[in-house]
Amino acid sequence: MKHTLLIVLAVLQMAAQNALVNIKGTVLDERTGKPLNHEMDMVITSEKTGKKFVVRVNSATGEYLQPLESGQRYSIMFSSYAIYRKTTTLELPPMQKFKELTFNFTVRSLKEGEPLAEIRAFPPGSTELSTDARAAIDRVRDLLKENRQMRIVVEVARELTQPPPPPPPVTKKKMAPKKSKKGAQIQPEPPPPPPAVGINDSLYAARIAAIKPLFADIRDAEIRLQYRGGHEQPYASIEPNLRILTGPVKSIFDE
Repeated sequence: MKHTLLIVLAVLQMAAQNALVNIKGTVLDERTGKPLNHEMDMVITSEKTGKKFVVRVNSATGEYLQPLESGQRYSIMFSSYAIYRKTTTLELPPMQKFKELTFNFTVRSLKEGEPLAEIRAFPPGSTELSTDARAAIDRVRDLLKENRQMRIVVEVARELTQPPPPPPPVTKKKMAPKKSKKGAQIQPEPPPPPPAVGINDSLYAARIAAIKPLFADIRDAEIRLQYRGGHEQPYASIEPNLRILTGPVKSIFDE
């Protein structure tokens, strides 16, 4: 009787165990519907045990394959220097027999030159960042911290100097034109040309200096951030004078 009970308990224990399953499928670029053609990992973590599996996705085909225990919930993080990092969850039902299950995913690739922020950040002639500009920069900082190889280009418009106001009109008494000794009339001298309006280089440099400290805590900032001058902009313009764009899509380890 005791022997029979042990056998029953062993059978029940085996029945309670969840079988392994193979999860497989593809991870494609949501922009193109095609494989990414860049290195990419899937970091799969069991929410029950905390165990992690790092799965390399085939860059040419987008295919992956990984055995997992059924009856568990997993979080999946997609990581690559060429994508916006993405996290999703996967729940596998309990199974008593080995099985293959297909799950397909998409990720969003990084595209060089894609606008991340475009805003009127500075009042005319000022280096004081607006509240909206600081909020936009905070959002970009969060992206950089989440995507640790992502690069950006910070582009500041080159503001022109403010033209001086025109001089007040001068009323003069009308006088007869002067004549030379030979009797020819002497023409009055033309007014001087207005001062030239050019790019305010010192203002541009000061605006760059005002932005840089906001990215000071970004890892590898000297590699991942590029600053450059944008288009020329009149002093009184109300157009955006700060643009932040996605930079070159390449690994920081390629430097």
